[in-house]
Amino acid sequence: MLHLSFPNISHKAEYLSMIAEWKAFETTPTSPGRLFAGESYEEFLSIIEQDVINSLRWVNSTLYFFMEDEMILGAIQIRHNLNHPHLRDWGWHIWYGLRPSARGKWLAKEMLKLGLIEVRKLWIEKVMIGANDDNQASWKTIESCGGIFEKFTLHEWKKSRIYWITI
Repeated sequence: MLHLSFPNISHKAEYLSMIAEWKAFETTPTSPGRLFAGESYEEFLSIIEQDVINSLRWVNSTLYFFMEDEMILGAIQIRHNLNHPHLRDWGWHIWYGLRPSARGKWLAKEMLKLGLIEVRKLWIEKVMIGANDDNQASWKTIESCGGIFEKFTLHEWKKSRIYWITI
């Protein structure tokens, strides 16, 4: 059964397996960025727990593992707002990513749908989400979940598509 789960110590071995797979596939894994925070799993947990209530980096956010039973397939990070100068220019409420072996199976759509349920709990009525222009699978996922294209922008030196989803 597909579900979201807030990371805890019981996920350590599965997380390390997923990160090893991801890093073997991509030189610099990027999405969602906080998935790769910390030098150890314990430090990662500390960082994401801090992000929920008192983010030192940007704005408060919650990162969830996207799981099938006990296997971590990916992660989705939900920012609680976009109240930061940089985020108003290119920020997104939601960042998500799948481990390489889970890609190409339309699982991202299921993850995003579950993420939008969590967004509703934050009383956010409209979500900004984006995808690199060269990542057709990602922007097709966003469109399949009701994303309405707004504009192109540059994000990390890449052309990105910005969408809004009304909750």
